[in-house]
Amino acid sequence: MKQIRKLTGLAMISVLMSCNTNSKTIALNEETTKTETVTMTTKSDEIVNVALVYLKDGQEAKFEEYKKRGGALLEKYGGKIERIIKPKMLAKGDIELPDEIHFASYPSIEVFNQFNEDKDFQNIRNEYAMPAIKDISIFTSKNTDFKFNRETGDKTKTYGVALVYFKEGKKYEQQFAEYHDDACKIIPEFGAHFERFIAPFQAKGTLAKPNEIHRFYFDSPEGMQQMGTDKRMQALFPKRDESLSNLIFILGEAIQ
Repeated sequence: MKQIRKLTGLAMISVLMSCNTNSKTIALNEETTKTETVTMTTKSDEIVNVALVYLKDGQEAKFEEYKKRGGALLEKYGGKIERIIKPKMLAKGDIELPDEIHFASYPSIEVFNQFNEDKDFQNIRNEYAMPAIKDISIFTSKNTDFKFNRETGDKTKTYGVALVYFKEGKKYEQQFAEYHDDACKIIPEFGAHFERFIAPFQAKGTLAKPNEIHRFYFDSPEGMQQMGTDKRMQALFPKRDESLSNLIFILGEAIQ
């Protein structure tokens, strides 16, 4: 198992929020493989697949070929590999640091299913991905109606990926939403930007399905550290921590 480095002294998980949110509860599309209740409404038919990938030693080149061939085929279906994060540090949680985190988008659940049933994709996966992957956890997700200014970063930014697990009970969902509202008045000062705010509805692999997955970036490492040590944010952390049963927070760089 590779060495896991923990972020200390920065309280970096302050970034786990969105702006102008309203918690709602709905059932997901009946066409999905699981029908569950989540604490937000869906925003569109778009599907976002999130994969935490662990590679076998020496199989990086084979996996690169899988990404190239699989990504080209995905584009024919109107989808794309929209972001790949190379993890550098585990800021919060207790997991082995993945080699890569993939975010792939699909126009709809129907396209998602068609792509995964495509014989050419299955051949590409079997020839290039399966021999290269040691372990993988996959979360199939929907967009939400949480209102935030979605922005797009680049490879120069420091990225964060957060898997958020609420404690059971409506009061904890509401508590986290209140934390969101208060924190959103502060974080823009430090150059934090959200790219994705999604709700998983099914999971494969050993890692449990989170309630939410956030992907965001910072304009600079300095701004990231300043936000983590800001006294206003530190005063909000207890409300956040009391509402969560688990939090996995990974920092890294964008390689796509």
